[in-house]
Amino acid sequence: AAFTLWFTSFAAHALAHGTSLVHTSLLWHPAGIDVLDEASQLGLGVPLAPVTWLWGPVAATNVALTLAPALSALAAFALFERWGLWRPASFAGGLLYGFSPLVVLNLAEAHLVVGFAAGLPLAALCLDVLLVGPCRRPAVVGAVLGLLAAWQLFISSEVLLIGAAAGALVVGAVVAARAVTDRRAAVVGLGTAGGVAAVLLAWPVWFALAGPSHVTGAIYPGSGVAESGASLRGALWPTPPSAAFDAYVARIGGYQGPHLAADYLGIGVVAVVAVGLVVWRRDRRLQLCAGVAACFFVFGLGSSPTGWRPWDLVAHLPLAQDLIPVRLLLVTWLGLAGGVALVADHVRTDVARRQGRRPEAGPGDDARAVWARRAAPAAAGLAVLAVAVVPPAAELARTVPLAAEPVVAPAWFTTVAPRLGGHQVVLALPVPFSVIQSSLAWQVASGMAFAMAGGDGPGSDLGHAGAHRQAEAALMDVSGTFAPRPVGPGAAAAVRRALADWGVTRVVLPDDPGLPPYDRPFDPAGARALVTAAVGHGPRRVAGSWVWVVAPGR
Repeated sequence: AAFTLWFTSFAAHALAHGTSLVHTSLLWHPAGIDVLDEASQLGLGVPLAPVTWLWGPVAATNVALTLAPALSALAAFALFERWGLWRPASFAGGLLYGFSPLVVLNLAEAHLVVGFAAGLPLAALCLDVLLVGPCRRPAVVGAVLGLLAAWQLFISSEVLLIGAAAGALVVGAVVAARAVTDRRAAVVGLGTAGGVAAVLLAWPVWFALAGPSHVTGAIYPGSGVAESGASLRGALWPTPPSAAFDAYVARIGGYQGPHLAADYLGIGVVAVVAVGLVVWRRDRRLQLCAGVAACFFVFGLGSSPTGWRPWDLVAHLPLAQDLIPVRLLLVTWLGLAGGVALVADHVRTDVARRQGRRPEAGPGDDARAVWARRAAPAAAGLAVLAVAVVPPAAELARTVPLAAEPVVAPAWFTTVAPRLGGHQVVLALPVPFSVIQSSLAWQVASGMAFAMAGGDGPGSDLGHAGAHRQAEAALMDVSGTFAPRPVGPGAAAAVRRALADWGVTRVVLPDDPGLPPYDRPFDPAGARALVTAAVGHGPRRVAGSWVWVVAPGR
C-alpha cells in the first residue's frame, strides 16, 4: 500500500512543483527512476491531484480504491446495456466483473493498476459500436478508443498490453465470422483509433523503453512472474493462501486481513456460461464471450516446470516476460460476466415467451396465480443470476469489509525531516527495496522533503543492482527478505561505498515502540551494527529514531 500511496502523492507533488511526471530522483537517488517503468498509475494520480492537495495522499488513495470497483462495474454495465439485455442481468454482470475476487484482492493490496479495471469494458464497448453498429460517427468512436488506450498506458501498461491482445482476438473473431455490419465504419474507426493511439503513445512508449533510468530486459528478472498463474482447481474451488502466508504478509506491511484467491471464478459462473453455451449455441455474442474467456484463462495458467502450457510459448517475449499471468483473468472475468448476463436474459425471454403462449387469464382465475405467471420470467432470470453470483459473493464475504490501517509515520519524518533544509538524501531502515516498504509512506508524510536512497519497483530486484549488489543485499538482509541470509564479509565496506555513491546525508532507523511491526526491520540490532560499521561512528537518538549523519563523499 505504501507503494501506491507514494505514486499518488508524487503525481500531485510533480504537478505542484512543475517537475517531470515521468522521471524523478526522489527515489533511487541520484540516478532516479523512469516512472513509466513503475506501477505508477499516473492516469489516476493526476486527475486526483486536487484531492491530494486539499486532503492529502491518503484521502486521494482511498478515493481511488473506493471508486475503482464501482466505476469498473458501471463500465461493464454500460457494455451489457448496449446489448439490450434485461437490466438486472446487465447489473449483475457488471457486479461480477467490477467486484470479482481478482479485482477486490488487488484493491485490498492497493494495486490500483489492476483494481481499476474500467478501461477494458469501455474499449470493448467502442469495438462493439464499430464492428456491430450502428455507428454514425466511426471517427469519433475510434478517437475515443485511441484516447482510452493512451489513458490505460498511464494507469497500467500491463493491462494495456492484455487489452490489446484481447482486442485483436475479438476483432479477428468477428471478422472471421463475417459479422461486421459496416466495413467502412469499422475500417475508419479502427484506423482512427490506431492513429490516435500511435500519436499519443509514441513518446511515452519510447520513454518507457529507452528513456533515462529505464529498465533493460525483464523488469523483475529474479521473481519468476511467469509461474504466477491460475489453476483449474482454484478456478472452481477457492484456495486462498495459508494462514502462515497471511501472517507473513501482515508482518511486512501487506494486506492485514485474510487474502482472497486471485484465480477463483466460481463453479456457478462457469456452469451458467457452459450450460448456456450448449442451449443457446447459435448466439454469436455468447460464443465470443465464452471463447475469449476460455482463451485468456488457459494462458492465465502461467508457466509450468515441463513447459507444456500455452503461456510457455510467449513467456520469453520482451513484453510478455513482465506480465503476471493470473492478471489475464481480468479478460476472463469480463467474458464470463457478459456470458452470465446473456444467459440470464435468454432464460427470462424464453420463459416469458412460453408464458405468452398460454391463454389470457379469465375472470375466475386467482389473482395470485396471475401474478405468479407474470413474475415467472423474472424469477427464472434471477435464479440464474443467483447461481452465478452467490459463490464469488460468499468468497468475498470472508474479507469484506476490507481491513485498513492508518499511516503512522515515525516522528523524525514528520517533525525533523521537513525542517532540515537543503538537499537531503535519506536511507531509511528498513530499506524500501526490501520486502518492507513502509519508508515510502514516511517520505510522503514528510511532504517529499528529501530524496530517498533506494526505492521499490524494478530496482528492488537484485538483478538490477549492478555495482552495489552486495550492499543492497546486505541492507535487505537486515531489513527483511523472503529468505533471510546472514550478512557476508565485506558488507560494511560495500555499504560504505554505496552510501557515498548514492549521496546519502542521513541514515535513519526508527525505534519508537509504538510503531506497528511492519515499520520495523527484521533484524534491528544487525541493522545498527551494519550501518555503524559502514559509517564509522555510532548513531544519535533524535525524535525516537537512530540517526547517522553521513559526511559528504564518505
